Amino acid sequence: MSNNPFTIYNASAGSGKTYALAKVYLKIILASPQNFRKILAITFTNKAVNEMKHRILNSLFEFSKTTSIDNAAPLFIDILNETDYTFEELPALSKLRLKQILHNYAFFDISTIDKFTHRLIRTFAKDLKIPQNFEVVLDVDLLLQEAVERVIGKAGEDPEFTKVLLVFALEKIEDDRSWDIGFDLLKIGKLIFDENNAEHLKSLQHIILGDFLKLQNHLKKQTKSIEKRIVELATTSLEVITNSGLDFKDFPRETLPNHFKKIAAGNFTPTQLYNNKLEDNLLEGKILKASVKDAPIDLAPQLLTYYQNIKRHIYKRGLFANINRNIVPFALLNAIQKELKIIQEEKDQLSISEFNTLIAKEVKDQPAPFIYERLGEKYRHYFIDEFQDTSQMQWENLIPLIGNAMEGEDELGNTGSLFLVGDPKQAIYRWRGGKAEQFLELATHKTHPFTVPSDLVTLPKNYRSYAEVINFNNNFFQSISPFLENEVYQDFFRIGNQQEINHKEGGYVHISLLEEGDDELYAENTLATIQKCIAQGYTYNDICIIIRKKKHGLLLADHLMKHQIPVVSSDSLLLSESNKVNFLVQLIRHLVQPTELEIQYELLNFLSQDKADKHAYIYENLGNLQEHFFNEYRFEPIRLRQTSVYDGLSYAIKSFDLIPVSDAHLTAFMDLVFDVEQKYGSDMQSFLDYWDKKGNSASISTPENIESVQIMTIHKSKGLEFPVVIFPYANSNIFEEIDPKLWLPVDKEEFLGFSEVLINKKQEVQEYGETEALLYSLDHQKLQLDAYNLLYVVLTRAVKALFIISENKLDKKGEHNTNYYSGLFIHFLKSIGAYEQNKLSYDFGTFSLNSAKKEIEQDQLTIPYIYTNKDRADFKILALAGTLWDEGLDVAINQGNVIHFILSAIYLDSDLERAMQLALQKGLIKEQEVNEIKEVVKKVIYHKDLSQFYTQGIEVLNERDLLMPDGSTQRPDRVVLIDNHATILDYKTGERNKKYHHQVNTYAQCFSNMGYTIDHKIIVYINTEIELDYI
Repeated sequence: MSNNPFTIYNASAGSGKTYALAKVYLKIILASPQNFRKILAITFTNKAVNEMKHRILNSLFEFSKTTSIDNAAPLFIDILNETDYTFEELPALSKLRLKQILHNYAFFDISTIDKFTHRLIRTFAKDLKIPQNFEVVLDVDLLLQEAVERVIGKAGEDPEFTKVLLVFALEKIEDDRSWDIGFDLLKIGKLIFDENNAEHLKSLQHIILGDFLKLQNHLKKQTKSIEKRIVELATTSLEVITNSGLDFKDFPRETLPNHFKKIAAGNFTPTQLYNNKLEDNLLEGKILKASVKDAPIDLAPQLLTYYQNIKRHIYKRGLFANINRNIVPFALLNAIQKELKIIQEEKDQLSISEFNTLIAKEVKDQPAPFIYERLGEKYRHYFIDEFQDTSQMQWENLIPLIGNAMEGEDELGNTGSLFLVGDPKQAIYRWRGGKAEQFLELATHKTHPFTVPSDLVTLPKNYRSYAEVINFNNNFFQSISPFLENEVYQDFFRIGNQQEINHKEGGYVHISLLEEGDDELYAENTLATIQKCIAQGYTYNDICIIIRKKKHGLLLADHLMKHQIPVVSSDSLLLSESNKVNFLVQLIRHLVQPTELEIQYELLNFLSQDKADKHAYIYENLGNLQEHFFNEYRFEPIRLRQTSVYDGLSYAIKSFDLIPVSDAHLTAFMDLVFDVEQKYGSDMQSFLDYWDKKGNSASISTPENIESVQIMTIHKSKGLEFPVVIFPYANSNIFEEIDPKLWLPVDKEEFLGFSEVLINKKQEVQEYGETEALLYSLDHQKLQLDAYNLLYVVLTRAVKALFIISENKLDKKGEHNTNYYSGLFIHFLKSIGAYEQNKLSYDFGTFSLNSAKKEIEQDQLTIPYIYTNKDRADFKILALAGTLWDEGLDVAINQGNVIHFILSAIYLDSDLERAMQLALQKGLIKEQEVNEIKEVVKKVIYHKDLSQFYTQGIEVLNERDLLMPDGSTQRPDRVVLIDNHATILDYKTGERNKKYHHQVNTYAQCFSNMGYTIDHKIIVYINTEIELDYI
């Protein structure tokens, strides 16, 4: 293992990267009691964060309990061998470090990249001119939809803007597309939130709507000029043939003259003109029938010149048409961006997709020490997991911080370190900025962001899978790697995927090739595979079905459930799958549209499930629904109009007895209702607007350890492993894309000041010119790599058994197509001599009985639903004030205690209103007392000498228990931590008394023992005036 401070780990699937990271991490924290405070470990999911924290803490715990080398964990032995610790020292030291971390858990910094970035944004909020209490928007779809609606809503206000929207709608109609421009604007608006487009979008910032219209008119004029020239050239070509003394019939099937005739008649469509071998024949001089002997010698070269000249003009026209097709939505991107900014400013919101861009602008040119000062932390050691999915901007934002640590020394002369872990074969997030090339460039020393050289460590062994699974993947990817068009990408799989096997012998891989790619056949084959696994001793939750497209997951889930196979998928957990949830949504719709009979029918249909004659029940009550609700259920719809949506639905749930005991879907739905109320308002229409836009994707959390077959997408499966993996629909088109776009650099002079334009990516782009051809090729290569990486991820999730269900797809000549996954599997089978055209099943290894069948723990706690309908609450409220200090209510509610309670709820000055409301809700103060008490509290938090301890950028411990050496606990009122410094505040009322000094000094000594420097010890006396007693 490398001791270089800058180490890059090339970690293929299952190669023990977490083990390797944990070992390095543990060695660093064991070396010094303060080191764990100086480490920043970054990964990409909360699950990975929790796994890494658990690995570190559990390892320290296990180390501390180790009494014999015979029962020592492998990680313990590795650290013992690679350090100077004795066997006796390591357990004791591990116990001490574990205690230090647990007592200072806030400094145990293993974080997602987004959480770390969020902290940076909070720190720089003032510099970035954004509200310090901004709300982070994770789901940008609603934000974008509102912006697009506002943009479209401007039609009629601005003549120029109206004209653009109208022209766009008419263009869509001419192309036989829907006139509705909202869909197109939503689609192109998503470019704004894609980091890959950030630099390109910068070029739009100075361009106004009029500039786009000028470019559009310019391109239309140029197109007409080109078309005129094309017709002239085609006509001249025909004249050249005629003047040569030849007849059109002298050409085979008159193909060449007909080509020029089409063009002269106004056919400029490349796919109709250049789908033949005319140009090859012209190059070879084979343009006339063999019977023609007296043709001019220079005819073929002359016609070739005309042919190629016309072709260049045809594709030039095609380029202009491509640009024009995108120019209106391209123009409206600016308008959408502006509306997004206005909406976020109005709501104090910031989308998470903007984090990296904001930091890049503010942090990039700042010296690292300044950043640390603002962060209040000084990291010396960095761990970055899944580096292949780190975006370029994220990496560039981290370079100044990491460079300062590695290239400088601390007060003891120690340098920092960086440990990167990645695998370019698992880079499947290019669409959100992930860049596998970044990892490769660092690993091969093509880029040098630091003065410190790097070491590359390849983790060679696969510890996850059984031997047959490992060997299959090694051989399969070795076989298909030559089909990658980029030689560097070929090496990812040719060289980088020869994993060593571990001690797990056996394993099984099965390939099924269906005779045709019918959805029903895939579903039946998947069902048969599951039944085969169950017969071999596997349980349902041993099995994971991994699919590339969500629609296939829906089809499979439906088919399996019809055959009594328990299934858990993201779709089965959707709130919209619950009839009760849909009933409540329809109930709200009914109140908004009370005369709509279709809605009434849906409500009655739900309520008719236990009726003897459903049709009669519905017929009798249709049109008279509200009276029926009252007579049958004592439900008064009017009450929903008089309350918030949440309270109204709580009343409905109880009235219709929708939850006898517990219902996960309804509980999650009510949580969603409450959340929507907080963000968008408590009226019914606001909720319906939200539900119509986002309701189809709202879901409950996925339960773990449930006895069901899991269905998930490849992206969801990344980082996970399963005893059995089934991969159906394994026949994707590698180059399939949905409306792909390319940013094309153009000449600013020719394109009226534009340096880039947006075009559709299609095959003809390769013919536009050298620049366009190269751009297309590079994007094509990346698309191909992404498809191979997706295939690699899914095939490496299996531990014991892997089932691939593909298609025996061949053309008329019996050839396979390696642009499809099926073609890659068939090629592999051919390469090892196993393929037979009529053989549809192939085995590698033996599918043996599962001897490790485990019992699934099914003990579940049913949590009853708690009705919160205010009018009929099923709970009693206990006045907290009488119990807070173990005194009677009258004694407890005095001003001193109340202020003390309010201050304990204030972490930053922005918490004042929330703390006052909390005191009001708990019965500590009355409405008429709020203003008076608030003024007293404000005197404390805005005091000229105290306000610094209530502002952003600090860590606050309020009323936090301290464990003293004698086993007792103490609780200081407020401790403010800034970097490694602590300030202690204690609130008192009444006269000054030196007896309090001992108490505060005790707090201070405790924090000093933990390694903090004590800056201030202050007793704050809260009376008519605020007095400070500095100790």
